[in-house]
Order: sequence, then C-alpha cells, then structure tokens
Amino acid sequence: MSADPIASRYAQALFEAASAEGSVEETLKELELIGRLFDEEPLLRELFLNPDVDPEDKVGIFERVLKGSWSDTVRAFTRMLVSFGRESHIPQIVEALSDLVDAAQGRLRVVVRSAHPLPETVVSRLRARLEQAERKTVEVRAEVDPALIGGVQVELDHRVIDGSVRRQLAELRERLSSVKVF
Repeated sequence: MSADPIASRYAQALFEAASAEGSVEETLKELELIGRLFDEEPLLRELFLNPDVDPEDKVGIFERVLKGSWSDTVRAFTRMLVSFGRESHIPQIVEALSDLVDAAQGRLRVVVRSAHPLPETVVSRLRARLEQAERKTVEVRAEVDPALIGGVQVELDHRVIDGSVRRQLAELRERLSSVKVF
C-alpha cells in the first residue's frame, strides 16, 4: 500500500465504490489513464496544480481530453479530488488503488531488473517460483539496467531482493574499507 495516508484513504474510498458497482478493473484502468496524463503531460499537470484555475475548469479539461470515455464514478471522484485541492495526490492514489486491486485479486506485480535482457524461459521459471512462494498470481515486468553489471534485482511488493554484481561490489568495498591495516 502507498505510504501516503491521504492517497490511501482516497484509494480505499474509490475501491469500495467501484467494488459496489462491480467495476474495479475498469475504474483502475480509467484512473491509470488519468495518472499517465498527469505524469506525461507537464503542461496539463501545471494547469491542474495551479490553484488559480477553477476546479470545474480542471474537470472540464479532463472531460475534453478523455472525450467522455470515463465512468460517472471516476468523473465524480476526480471532481471531489479537485474540489478538495487533492489533485497533487493523483499519482499516489493510482498506486494505492492498484495495490488494493492486486491484493483483492491475489495478484503480485514483480519487476525484475538485469544488466542484459533475460530469456523468456528464465522469466517463466522465476514467475513459477514466485507464484509458489507467494501463493499469488505473479505478473513479471522485466527491465534492463546496465548499471547492475550482472545478476538480477527483484522488486516485489515493497521488498527488493538484490543479487546484482553492483550490490556485491558495494558490499565488498564496504568490508574492505572497514578493515584496519597496520
């Protein structure tokens, strides 16, 4: 769950409303779209965070950008966020809602980073092992990070399993720097 208590409360309220309607997945997708627009469009974000812009105008902007392709629940939720001046919490609310939906559906999102692209067979084996250990459906997203030098780094929930060469070298450097030489 998100560390931001405000975002967590708003996400919980939206999750409960969407659950009552049976539209949790659709609500999450709509809110993720709003979050992406917020993240990827700096001018839109500036406008949305500007306290001098009328709240109804802010909602109207999303109304025009999304061309009416959002549900009444998400529209009302966005209107409420804007009216309370909580629009800056949108990215954290998206993350918190995603966590709630994942927990409710027994799903775990995992990021696997490696210095080089991993073969699909390795990703599949890792997914199977994690599903067995965590007893959840695991969705793996593989990323390449050349700074790792070698090995892998696995991020699941809010835990990181770091088997990278970069981490091992950092530990070795730390141990060597703490040794006193006479």
